[in-house]
Amino acid sequence: MKKLWKQKPWLIALVAVALFFVLAGLTSGTRKASTAENLFAAAAQPAQGFVGRVTDAVSDFFLRVFSPNALGAENAQLRARAEEAERKALLYEAVARENARLSELLDYTSPYANMRFIAASVTARSANAFVDTLTIRAGSQQGVRERMAVVCENGLVGRVVEVGLSWSKVRTIQNENMRIPVQIERTRDEAMLGGLVYHQGLFLGFQLDFLPEDADLRVGDVILTSGEGDSFPKGLVVGTVISVTQENGVHLATVSSRVDFIRLEEVLVVREVEEPNP
Repeated sequence: MKKLWKQKPWLIALVAVALFFVLAGLTSGTRKASTAENLFAAAAQPAQGFVGRVTDAVSDFFLRVFSPNALGAENAQLRARAEEAERKALLYEAVARENARLSELLDYTSPYANMRFIAASVTARSANAFVDTLTIRAGSQQGVRERMAVVCENGLVGRVVEVGLSWSKVRTIQNENMRIPVQIERTRDEAMLGGLVYHQGLFLGFQLDFLPEDADLRVGDVILTSGEGDSFPKGLVVGTVISVTQENGVHLATVSSRVDFIRLEEVLVVREVEEPNP
């Protein structure tokens, strides 16, 4: 019997609880508890505490199960916190990407110490086969005027053709009618860039015309604006030669631009070009 009691401590607790409730029923009233009752009550306190904790846990469980409003509110709070954390993470990524793009634009301006720029974000673009028109968030209030050149970190974008108070329209070099006086960086030979080149329906780049007969044009040559005709400031990168052919003594070449017109988000408007001191 002693061995049984030693191996079953929970049995002792249950017996103590039972005795406690029996004594409580027998002694209900105002009489003073006896010494034996006090001893039984003291012995039952640990068991009472255990039973109370179990009862509270079970009560809390059923309260959650049978109170869907409270549980739903808690779930809604958790979802709201998760959505807020996700929103902040996405915002952080967007800001980091924007800072990276602006840093690239700043690096682009370094070689052009004689130029002053106006930064602007792209708000819309034409929906035709090629992006031949952009809308930017900068206008006369920011100092933008018609015919100003527009660039990005990858090269020439186009020029301003219409100006509002806080917006402007830009005709890109992908416009079929755009003509740009250019220069081969390596040889300094001048030519004219304009017109779109296709191969089996695939857009390849821009046509390069009016090269000198003895021009030494090679694949990989960088094409810059020449500054002739007051069209664009001199020295802006337009693109790179990707193919060269010659027919009847006439050079035919295709120039590819690194500008991604579809994903373009920020541009620089060339506001002013300072003339070098004589």
